[in-house]
Formats: sequence, structure tokens, C-alpha cells
Amino acid sequence: MSVDLRTRVDSEQAPVEAATFFRETLPALFDAHQALIAPGASKLLLEDFCIETEGESFSLRWRDARVEVLEGNRGSVHVRLTREQLSDLANDQSTPVAWMSTRTLDMPEGNLADFLNWWLVLRAALDERRIHAPGDVRFAGETRRSFTPEDSDEVMRAFLEDCGYLHIRGLFTEAEMAAVEADFPVAAPHYEKGDPKAWFATTKDDVEQLVRMEGFDLYSPTTVSLIDEARFQRIADIPGLGHEAVRKPGARVGALSKPIGVVKGISDVPWHKDCSLGRHSYECCSMTVGISVTGADDVSGQLRVVPGTHRALVWPAPTIQPGLDLEPVDLPTQAGDVTVHLSCTQHMSQPPVSRTRKVLYTGFSQQPVDLEAADRNRRRLHRVRAKTHTSISQEPGYLGD
Repeated sequence: MSVDLRTRVDSEQAPVEAATFFRETLPALFDAHQALIAPGASKLLLEDFCIETEGESFSLRWRDARVEVLEGNRGSVHVRLTREQLSDLANDQSTPVAWMSTRTLDMPEGNLADFLNWWLVLRAALDERRIHAPGDVRFAGETRRSFTPEDSDEVMRAFLEDCGYLHIRGLFTEAEMAAVEADFPVAAPHYEKGDPKAWFATTKDDVEQLVRMEGFDLYSPTTVSLIDEARFQRIADIPGLGHEAVRKPGARVGALSKPIGVVKGISDVPWHKDCSLGRHSYECCSMTVGISVTGADDVSGQLRVVPGTHRALVWPAPTIQPGLDLEPVDLPTQAGDVTVHLSCTQHMSQPPVSRTRKVLYTGFSQQPVDLEAADRNRRRLHRVRAKTHTSISQEPGYLGD
């Protein structure tokens, strides 16, 4: 397996003209990739879906295990897309979740769940990805495990590829985390309301609090020295693909304080993949790394993940897809522990209820991909999928992509 799932580069983006897209491109893709669509789509509630764009309407209908493309508004679900939104949808630059978050999702009828069900069908056709069906993702072993710095890269790589996350215990000491925590009040005066690098949230006592400081590395030399050490930089080598850290000052680390009782603002994010806003096929999988400054559990804002979702075409957000057969795992941590999750692994952080939590987030991205590498990835993924499409239920060792 490989966690490099990229199959596109930006220079390959094709222009999208609505009439041609709906009358010619999509029908051909639906027919060509029927085997990728049907098993998973049959488990979805697919209402007739109208997409209105450029003054024309086209409808998608699921009938007899196939997708029909019809002229006009034939749907009980209706979305309006601008020319740019249609192009971004086709080219995997944006998603319904992104439009919802920016309040640009125009749906006169239906809701986000309706759109996400059809988004899965569209992505299967456009990206040649199989919609997840129960039993598609199987695991080599347990899905709940932690590691220590003494474990080998090879052992951790196998688990990361299989489950999409890592929990490394005791990478840093409690004393080191106390030194980092001491820099939180030092950094805070540098962030003001309206600063795009500052997140604020209001708690139930009507107090507005600073909850996230992007660019924390500018004000915490202790943090910079720790993440530059070989024991931390080693994480980049675990996937074996040359992942790299951002080195630009002010763009390396975000510091989060998670207070109790947030009633307004962003503090604890619900279930999502980091690619839920778009660009999965251009950027996945990067690695997000959380450094537990204070530790966390089920009453103090712990991280939760859904193992295997990096290998599954499922809803990317804002909740776990109804009927999903993959089970969430809690990741309780102590101060100095590190968590790693792939950008395609679904995850969330629980709201703290009895203790606040402090955590740093940084990460590692893959090296830039070129046309030749993207084409190799396409062919690699196609080979895996061609095998599993016809015999997945008979492959006891199948681990997905």
C-alpha cells in the first residue's frame, strides 16, 4: 500500500462546459465506471437530483442500479451551481462541504446529506474510485494501538497505511511540555480579534477567549527547537515517501487552547477529513501531527479517528456517514504524546467538559507531484481497484488502496 493517493496536478485541469459535461461526459463515465458505483450507491438514499447551472437544468436518477442523466428539472433535490462551482466540482477543487462552510451552497430543495450522497457517485465516476460498501476495508490486525519511540519506522508505517493514524507515547517529556505551555501567555498578546491567524470562541459565561494561535512558532523558541529535533522529524520518514515539514517562519505550528463550554465560534471541530473542502486527488495524503501539551481524554477534548476511512470514498464531513461499517477509536493522550493522522482519515475532537486541553498542531506534506508521478499513481490505483472490483469479497487479505 501507499498513502500517496494523488492522481491529479493543477496544470491538468480541464475546462467544463455544462451542456457537454451533462450530455456527453457524465453519461459516458457513469457507464464506464458502473462497477465502481453500483455496490456502494445501492446502500445510499439517492433521491432524484437536479443540478441547475448556466441557465440549464439536468437531473441525475438512480434506477435499476444505474445512473440516468435527464434533461430538465426532474428532481426532488435541487442545487444551483455557478459555472465556477461546476468546474471546481468536476476538477475536485471544491466540495458541497466547502460551499456549506462559506455559505455559498444554494439548495432550494433537499439538504447537504442529499448532495453528499450524489457527490460520492460523481467522485466515483470522475476519479475512478469505488464508493465504499460494507466490507470493502479490511485490516491486517487491530485498529487500536499505540507506539513508543522505540518502535521501528517499518512497524509504524504498516499501521499508518492500514489504519490511517498513529499514537506515539512519550515522544516528549512533561518538563518539555511545561516549557511549551509557558509560552502560551507570551504569544497571546500578539493575536487580536480579526487577525486571520487568531480564532476566538465565546464560552457559556459570555467570555470571549483566544482558542487558536497560528504561527505560534514565532513566539515559542522552545517549540521550534523541539520540532527541529531528529526524534520529531523522524515522523516525516515513517511513510517512506519523502514527506516534508513547512519551514517558513510563522507557518509551522498552531497552538490550541480548548476551553470548557464553548457556545459560539470554532474550537472543537466535528467529524471531517482534512480534504473535506476539496483537492483530495491533488494533495492526499499529508500528515497532521498533534503534540499533546497537557494530555487529553474523554472529558478533556481528546482526538477521535475512524480507522480505514483514508481508504474509503465516504462522506468527508460533517458527520460519520450513516450506516458506515468502520468504528471510531478514541485517542487519549498524556503530556508529551504525539498523534498523527492522514489528511484522508476522518477525525474529530471532543469538547472538554471537566478539564481544558492545550495542544500544538503541525504536519508534513508530500513533495510536489509531476504529471508522470500522477499518471503512475493513477495506474497503480487502477490496478488495485481492477483486482478488487470483481473479487473483493473473496480476498481475505485485501487492505484497500
